[in-house]
Amino acid sequence: MQITEMLCSSKNGHFAQILASGLVGDVMVNQLTPPDPAVIQQWGSMIIQFLVAAVTIWATIRKALQKPDAVLQIPTAAGATVASAAPEALPK
Repeated sequence: MQITEMLCSSKNGHFAQILASGLVGDVMVNQLTPPDPAVIQQWGSMIIQFLVAAVTIWATIRKALQKPDAVLQIPTAAGATVASAAPEALPK
């Protein structure tokens, strides 16, 4: 025997089912109303901040775990010097 048959078999059960259906319907209608724009804006801002934080943390961890670039050692030739040139004056 199903529960709806038990409830609908008596007058009180039928009345209880009507009240329960009304209560469930009222809850559904109130929960399905759209929120006001301020709430939507707050949630949107919170979601964007969460995404930015997640991407920043991910990039930081990725950079920290990255292998360092190889440094090329260029051998200097014997006797090679870099001549420092004084900057020339601009023409007037």
